[in-house]
Amino acid sequence: MMPSSKFRRRLEVPQYLYEQLQRIAVNESRTIASVAGELLFSALQDYRPSWSPRDHLPLLNDRARHVLELATEEAHRWGHSYVGTEHLLLGLLADREGAAARYLHDRGVQLDEVRKTVERHIGRGQTPVSQELEWVPRARRALALAVDEVRRLGHGRVGTEHILLGLAREGQGVAAGILDRLGIDLEQLQQRKLTALSQLD
Repeated sequence: MMPSSKFRRRLEVPQYLYEQLQRIAVNESRTIASVAGELLFSALQDYRPSWSPRDHLPLLNDRARHVLELATEEAHRWGHSYVGTEHLLLGLLADREGAAARYLHDRGVQLDEVRKTVERHIGRGQTPVSQELEWVPRARRALALAVDEVRRLGHGRVGTEHILLGLAREGQGVAAGILDRLGIDLEQLQQRKLTALSQLD
């Protein structure tokens, strides 16, 4: 028995997900709502956020927090309704005194060049963005991997160098693709752990 409309809310999903739900519903002689409800309930039981601002933000040093602010500003600048790994990379480069920016600058990666690459491959959003921006899964995973790097290396707090390592370890996002095209060896970056830098942030 379906709950009354008083206890239900409308949920919009992408067309491809709707079609998958529809196929399951037809095969099992069920309603789409019951299939979606069961799948959501099952997934939520095991859900653990890869990056939780409440839990992880206190682990970031001031410079790393500033990079997150810069990443959000970059997303607004481009009219994007989300914060992705490309915005994180732009934030790292915009913080010119950070360890990650120094590492990248020493290897010829410049902020203006990355901005041009973002414009070529992603472009600008069509309308100004005013609402709070959502961090995409790959960006959240990169930040979670940055926290993991701190724990693995025995460092105190997450700095910009750890965020760069997180982007490299994530390896599939837009930022990783940009760095690869600009000649940064992501595997070598992970292996070296930024030892070329004499000081952490």
